[in-house]
Amino acid sequence: MANQSLLTYNAGIASVTQDYYSPVAVLPPTKQILFQTTYCFLASVDPWPDNANPPVPQQDQQSIKQVFKNIFAVKRITSGDICPVVRRVDWSANTVYNYYQDTVDMFAKDSNGFFLQNFYVRNQYDQVFKCLSNGAIGTATTAQPYFQPGQYNTFNVYEGVDGYKWKYLYTIDKGLKTTFMDKNWMPVPLGYNVPNPLPTQNSYGSGGIDALVITNPGFNYNPGSIPVIVKINGDGVGATATVNASQVDNVGRITDITITNPGSNYTYATVSITSAQGTSAGAIAPVSPVGGHGFDPVADLGCSNVMYSIQFNSDENGLIPTTIAYHQIGLLVNPTAQTVAPNPANSDIYNTTTSIIVAPGPGSFVTDETIQQVDTNGNVLFSAKVVYFNIENNTISVINTVGEYVLNQLLAGLTSRATRVLLAISPPNFVTFSGYLTYIENRSAVQRSADGIEQFKFVLGY
Repeated sequence: MANQSLLTYNAGIASVTQDYYSPVAVLPPTKQILFQTTYCFLASVDPWPDNANPPVPQQDQQSIKQVFKNIFAVKRITSGDICPVVRRVDWSANTVYNYYQDTVDMFAKDSNGFFLQNFYVRNQYDQVFKCLSNGAIGTATTAQPYFQPGQYNTFNVYEGVDGYKWKYLYTIDKGLKTTFMDKNWMPVPLGYNVPNPLPTQNSYGSGGIDALVITNPGFNYNPGSIPVIVKINGDGVGATATVNASQVDNVGRITDITITNPGSNYTYATVSITSAQGTSAGAIAPVSPVGGHGFDPVADLGCSNVMYSIQFNSDENGLIPTTIAYHQIGLLVNPTAQTVAPNPANSDIYNTTTSIIVAPGPGSFVTDETIQQVDTNGNVLFSAKVVYFNIENNTISVINTVGEYVLNQLLAGLTSRATRVLLAISPPNFVTFSGYLTYIENRSAVQRSADGIEQFKFVLGY
């Protein structure tokens, strides 16, 4: 079954709001809650004309207002429900991976949103690596990188027998994997570090050099008897490298170069290779991002997507009926509750329906039917859409109310033909039309159940 979704213009508005307030060190009291009020909403008990093919959401004002009117529950999203994600790329044998270059836009994307540079992988142990060298440039990998004591050099670089060099970035946390990884996406840990241009014990400052990439192996080198001098030049300090006898083949071609010190504070670097014997060898020295490879995985992988993972559990302590189906979900930023207006809502969950108490009588109202009050001339005075009818306490939960109700007058169901006298009506502790609708997804029917859990995952890109 298909789903249709829309990231609305208001997503940008919400981002602009956050950017506007983020430079402020201390927010005024009325603004401190702005970053804590994103809700997942459930809406629309009406079935689609074709349930298997929901319509594409629209964001003209009439359509947006209709979504607001159809919402019957919202649940607050916490920091534990959100995680940065990148496209999942599992290491695969006989694949050519691109090596990192500081002079290439590693995060350029094609029309489908995929990176043009295939430069990172996840291995079978959920360890994530970044390619620093692909051996003889353009060859396919045959050795999966993995972490094992003794397999890394000093700078956490895995060197495979295929000539590839991989920088270890992080291992996917088991909890994050359970909640935020699927066949298309994998989580990226947030809050490791903030890039810092000042070199420290664990930082390369504005940049270091973890691997050199050989562009020309040259010929006639013999470091066993005549030294090969590798010099790294640039605007930083400390980077050094060597070539030993095992790194030259039987015709004198250089097959590898060892970094002995990555140095620090480089923004650019070049390489010169000289020897009294041998000629023509060349290499490049890609400089790491600020802080070094792996210092900030979100920046390392050009992460521009975030996944929301939200669960609705059974009846949520009596706030959401479990016998209904719904067809629309999404995200709502900074809605307002009646009890805290004009500040944003702050409760964990809200039932946003209007509650109507009716007198006992024959018949039962049914979900998604319209109920009405009419005058003696047949004019509709009040109408609403039924979400749920609790026959035990004669309470109707409704949305999409229109007109002015009249107490002690009959309400009639257009589908069920049930009629009851309206005794009292209570609006929700929630302000309809408040907040920004930032994401809307029309789905095939989602049937609730008394003992079930509904988990929704949204991936938003900026």
